[in-house]
Amino acid sequence: MAQFENTFRNYKRTSLGDSIDIASMKLLKEIYEESSNKNVVTSPLGVLILLSLYGSGSEGKIREEIMQLLGYNDYKQLSDFYTQLSQKFSAMDPSYLTLANKVLVSDKFSVTDEFSRTAREYDSEVSSIDFSEPKGAADVRNDWSPKKTKAMLNNPVSESDIDPATAIALLNVIFFQGHWHVPFNANETKEKEFNVDTSTVVKLPMMHLNQSLFYWEDKDMGVQMIELPYKETKFRMIVVLPNDIDGLPEVLKKASEKGLLENVFRMHPVGAELLLDIPKFEIRSKINLNSILQKVGVSSIFKNASTGIVNESSVVASEALQEVFVKVDEEVTTAGANTGLFAVPTSSLSQPPKPISFKVDRPFLYAILHDDIIVFAGTYAH
Repeated sequence: MAQFENTFRNYKRTSLGDSIDIASMKLLKEIYEESSNKNVVTSPLGVLILLSLYGSGSEGKIREEIMQLLGYNDYKQLSDFYTQLSQKFSAMDPSYLTLANKVLVSDKFSVTDEFSRTAREYDSEVSSIDFSEPKGAADVRNDWSPKKTKAMLNNPVSESDIDPATAIALLNVIFFQGHWHVPFNANETKEKEFNVDTSTVVKLPMMHLNQSLFYWEDKDMGVQMIELPYKETKFRMIVVLPNDIDGLPEVLKKASEKGLLENVFRMHPVGAELLLDIPKFEIRSKINLNSILQKVGVSSIFKNASTGIVNESSVVASEALQEVFVKVDEEVTTAGANTGLFAVPTSSLSQPPKPISFKVDRPFLYAILHDDIIVFAGTYAH
């Protein structure tokens, strides 16, 4: 599609953003359905970057499946886009965002010069490891994650998690903590009711905010949406609230088919003060992506041989993991704390409309975007 720019908020919509949007929602739907804990968070971007990198050392069916999920027919174009994205996000301020990729290759093999060069372009580390010594291999992996995530992700794997026969492991870790452009007052966080399902109600700490925000309602999808901007440039959280208490599974199904961006770029100032109540939460997810990727059509990487990764032999991917941490609370920085960059002041209206209530009191979907790129996506259910 042609590039579209929302001039009021200075966000651009691109074909790359659209392809990541659909792929992200497909991944999230499968992760949600497979997880016993319905509080999940993933970084689809991290997964897609790794797939693009792995595809550079592969051919045939493997590339075809990766291109289909990522929404491209030209692998060179796909690789160029994801190289730029990886460099862009890897270079961001680590005080609020860390994205790190790593390819671990068995020490029985040596990585090809071409794959090493491509990995460096992606800002991805490539290391040799002795998988036949599970304890040492686990220590290597557990030493890497805390360094990249300020110790937020410690000891993600145990010795028993290591398969001595592993040839290649694709790893991705994410840390994110943004600062709200408009602050939540911690004194207004109260225990309020949250509907886990149609028969279960619990009390949760709910943050409260009175502010004019960007809003959209999609009756066909059965949702209302709001945008919460972060202080960090072009970062925002989109909250997708199902109309029905038990509506999240159906919303995820529809989102996996049409994505979120169409609605995100239709959002407009609500035109009144919005009374927002939303849970305060912290989520950690450790995701084995093997079955998830197969469910979204990428199965050949675990079956077919890739010939361009190591010199001595063709190899088959044995493991794809992601570890993610996200924290949503009242914290903000002092600068800009009392201003809402994207707010529409109701005082400019001749007769201010009545406040609108937006209670996030049932399972919902959330996504954190940079411009039109979904960096994180997840669900909160209890």
